[in-house]
Parts: sequence; C-alpha cells; structure tokens
Amino acid sequence: MTMTQSNFDWKQCVELGYADGPDSNDDMSPPICFGCSSQQDLKLSRCSKCHVATYCSRECQVNNWKSGPGGGHKYSCNAYKRVGSDMMIVFPEDKETARNDVFTRIRFYACPFAVYRSECATKKKRGFLFLQSDSTLAEMSLPMPILANGRPCQKSRCILMHFLTMEEFKQELCRDDFELATVGKELTRCVEEYKESEEVALMMRFRCGHLAVGITRLVPDYNLCCTLGKEYYEKAGPAVQLNIDDV
Repeated sequence: MTMTQSNFDWKQCVELGYADGPDSNDDMSPPICFGCSSQQDLKLSRCSKCHVATYCSRECQVNNWKSGPGGGHKYSCNAYKRVGSDMMIVFPEDKETARNDVFTRIRFYACPFAVYRSECATKKKRGFLFLQSDSTLAEMSLPMPILANGRPCQKSRCILMHFLTMEEFKQELCRDDFELATVGKELTRCVEEYKESEEVALMMRFRCGHLAVGITRLVPDYNLCCTLGKEYYEKAGPAVQLNIDDV
C-alpha cells in the first residue's frame, strides 16, 4: 500500500444522493459582506481569487484579508473557491482535499479514539473508524462556520465518531441503510490490511451523501494515541461527538 503525502489512501468514494443540491441552514439567502456583515441593499464585489467572498467596500475587503475570523480570508480563500457560491464541491480531487482537511482537523481526537476502542479497551478488536456528520462535506470543509453567502451556520458543525467491526457494519449500518453495502468489499479489505501500530481503517459519511473509505496514518503515533485515548475516552460511551469549531 502506498500512502499519499497527505497520509491518506482512499480506496473508494461514492455519492449516495441524500441531498440533490445545497443543503445548508441559510445557504440560499442573499449574500452579505464578509467583512462587516452588512445586509444593506448594496452592490457587493467578490474576491477575485475565490469568486465567492463578497464585500460592500474595498476597505472591508482589505481588512478582512488578514484580520477577519480564522486569521482572515487569506487563509480560507482556497476553501471557499473549492465549495463555490452554491456550497457544492464538484470535482473528485476537491472532495478528496476537503475530506483530508476535515480529518486532519480532528485527527488528534479521532486517532486516539480509534486506538483506544480497538487496542486499549478491555476486548481487543479489529475494525474501522466511522465518522459521520449531519452537515455536508462542503460545510464541514470550511475553516470557519461561515457559509459561502457570508452568513454563519445556524447549527453546530459536528462529527459523530464510532469504532465498529465488520460484523457491526453488516448487521447494524447496512440494515438501516442498504446503500452502504456498496463499499462493503473495499471496507473489508481496509480492515484486513491496515497496520494496527501505524494506521487505522476509515469510513466517512456526510449529509450530502458523500461516502469514502480508506486507510490513514495514526497521528499522533500509536503509543501516544493509547495514552490520550485512555485519558479522553475511558469514561466515554461507544460513540463520541466532536464539534469541529471547538477543537
């Protein structure tokens, strides 16, 4: 198996079609200024790089470039370019980058959880880390909870973490959503192939219907994952929810 430079080896990606279009809290509302949040009936200009972020004045645009939320638009411009003004990621390579960004953001919590549930718990078991969100991939991939129209998300951007065996996948997940069986073969292969001391098998599912399975490296390393896993999750239940804007 060959890992990419980003430490991900995605085996299969499918679109289950849960949502046919933009599915955000407020994504169809008129855009507002990314700088001052002005909702006045003004002609807004757009960032010349991402063609998404809108501004009521040159002053707002300049100020927002380096000093806005999250360090400024300079650090989120590429992410907004990826989702576009309609909050939909179209190209497969952009979806892969978005998935990687989401997981990288939570890896110091997700990897210890997976290791603890699989290796350090009372009963050792081999399985996969299942991450699911009731937000779309486009929403989750943005560096901050501001939609492409400049308006804040009205619900928390959360990820629910489980660690499941293939038996649980077949008996529980596929029973409730038979379409998940389309990735069963590749998921089984991932669970059989991953190196327990270095990697974890992974499945990610988003509200928009985007589903991906693969293998990723453990970050931090295995020993630290064991330590952190026990510290974070010893008293936690089988499922843990993360708010990505709190991590």
